Amino acid sequence: MNSGVALLIILGLVASLQYWRGRRLNLTLIRELSRQMEEALQPVNKNYTWIGGYVGVVAEYDLKHGVYEKVKGTISLLPHHSLLYFPISLLLGRRDRVYILIYPKRKLKGKAHITRGKIKGMSQTSFKDTVRVKGVVLQRRYNSKEEAEFMTEIISRLKDPSSLEHLAANVEENAYYARLRIGRGDISELLRCFIATVN
Repeated sequence: MNSGVALLIILGLVASLQYWRGRRLNLTLIRELSRQMEEALQPVNKNYTWIGGYVGVVAEYDLKHGVYEKVKGTISLLPHHSLLYFPISLLLGRRDRVYILIYPKRKLKGKAHITRGKIKGMSQTSFKDTVRVKGVVLQRRYNSKEEAEFMTEIISRLKDPSSLEHLAANVEENAYYARLRIGRGDISELLRCFIATVN
C-alpha cells in the first residue's frame, strides 16, 4: 500500500474519532448547562433553538417571578468535533462561553458595565472606577451608580467571580447581560444570585 494512501486512511480515522468524541462532549456540555439554567430559574415555559449543528444552542425561559420576566441564554461552544477547525478556533482565541440576557420587569436606571479587563469603546458612560471583589480586580463604567452597585453586589455573592468576563446593564435591550467562561456551576450560581437579589 502506498504511504500516501495509508496516511489518508489514518487521517480519516482520526478525524472520524475526533468527530464522535467532540460531538459527544458538546452535547454533554449543552445538556448540563441547560439543566443548570432550568434548575436555577424554574421556568414556566422554555424554548431551545440549535445553532450551527453541535456548536451551541439558544435557550429562552419565561419566568413566573416578581422581578424578572424572562431569560435568554446562548451557549457557544468550540467545534470540538472538527479535527481541522478546532485548533484554528483555539488560535483565534475562541473559548466555550455562555451569554445571558436577564430581562427585569422594571426599566433599568441607566447604563453600567463591569469587566475583569479593560473596557473598550465605552465613551458614552459618565463615570469609571475600579473595585476589588474576592481578590478579582473589576473595571466599572457607568451612568447609573445604582445599577453598578447592584451588579457589584451580584458579583460579590459568587464563590469565584473570575469566571465572569462581563456584566452589564443594557438599557437598549432593557436587560442585564452576562458573559461567562464555562466553569464549575458558575451559570446556575449567577442566575440564582440574580433571582435572590432584588434591586
